[in-house]
Amino acid sequence: MTSPLEDVRRRDLPPDLDHLLHDLRGPLNSAVMHLEVLKRAGVTDPLAKQSLETLGQELARLAGMLPAAFAVAALGRNETTVVALRSIVEQELRRPEAAGVSVIEGDWPHVRGDAELLSIAVFHLVRNALEATESEATESAGSGRQKPTVSVEMGDRQVMLVVRDWGPGMRNPRRAIRLGASQKPGRTGIGLVTVERIARLHGGTLTLAAPASGGVEARLTLPAA
Repeated sequence: MTSPLEDVRRRDLPPDLDHLLHDLRGPLNSAVMHLEVLKRAGVTDPLAKQSLETLGQELARLAGMLPAAFAVAALGRNETTVVALRSIVEQELRRPEAAGVSVIEGDWPHVRGDAELLSIAVFHLVRNALEATESEATESAGSGRQKPTVSVEMGDRQVMLVVRDWGPGMRNPRRAIRLGASQKPGRTGIGLVTVERIARLHGGTLTLAAPASGGVEARLTLPAA
C-alpha cells in the first residue's frame, strides 16, 4: 500500500520547477565528477582523504534532498471543502502499519481544507510517532511503552490535531522541522517539512513540543469549518 506522499511524488513537477531542478542538477553533477578526479589523483594526507569522503557523502545527500525539496514546494492546495477530520484520521489508521495508535474520543469538529493534503499530513505525523515509539521500545527491550495517541482540541475558530508519542523525545524540537534533520538512514527529513508546508497552505501552523513526561507532541493547527 502506497503512502499519500508517494502518490503525490509520482506527479510531474510544474514545468518551471522541473526546469529549475534540472538547472541545479547540472553543477551538482559536475562537482561529483571533479570530486572523483581528485580521489583518483592519489591524495595521501589522511585529513584530506577524510575531507574528500565527507564531501562525497554531503554531495550525495544534497542530490537526494533536492527532488524532495521540490516535491514539497510543488504541493499546492486545491479547492477547500468542509472536511471531517476524524474521518481523515481513521482512514490513515486503517493502514496495517498504524495498528496500535489510539484515537481519543471526544467532539471532533470539522475543518476547512484540502482533504488529500490533510491525509498526507496525518500520515507523516502518525508515522513519526510510531517510529519514535518503536525506537524507544527497542532500546528498552520492549518495556511496554505507551502507544501513540491522536486527539483534537478546539481554539478560537481553530482546530488543533494533536499526535502524541512516548518515544525518546527531542532535545530541540524547533530544529526538527527542516530538511536534512532526520538521523534515520536513507531519510531526508521530508515528513515534518511537508506537514508544515501543508499547515501553511491552510493558514495554520505546525508546532512540536517535548513534554517533561517524555516523547513528542506534534500540534497541527487548522481553521475550523
